[in-house]
Amino acid sequence: MLSEKPYLTLFDDNGDCAGVWISPELWEQAKDQLQPILSELCDEPAAAPDVFPEPMEDWQCFIDYWDLPYPLTMDVDCDHCGAHTDDWQKDAPRLFRLKAASLGGLTTFECQTCQARIMKKHFKDGLKSETVPYTE
Repeated sequence: MLSEKPYLTLFDDNGDCAGVWISPELWEQAKDQLQPILSELCDEPAAAPDVFPEPMEDWQCFIDYWDLPYPLTMDVDCDHCGAHTDDWQKDAPRLFRLKAASLGGLTTFECQTCQARIMKKHFKDGLKSETVPYTE
């Protein structure tokens, strides 16, 4: 069930329509029908599947509270396909996308080559990395 008013028409200072905001619930119900129409009207290629933003606030919190006796490294290796980066944040486009970061020391990345998950587990006595191949 949608909220009472799942969309709002937005107006500028002159009273002209500036746009329309729709609720996430309404977008989920209508996006499969609306995306092709919007892409065609805007002369854009069909929209790519939703890509969720990386949790950079969680990453920053992880860095801010880093207190382990060894330096934090930015390298990521995929043991499944062999992809490697010395600094995942500097790659353009990204070779690995951050999927999660926690104060408990677990950081998880997704390999953009093979979609494997790389888990970097930061313990007091060292780092353990584990790769889990992608499965549908």
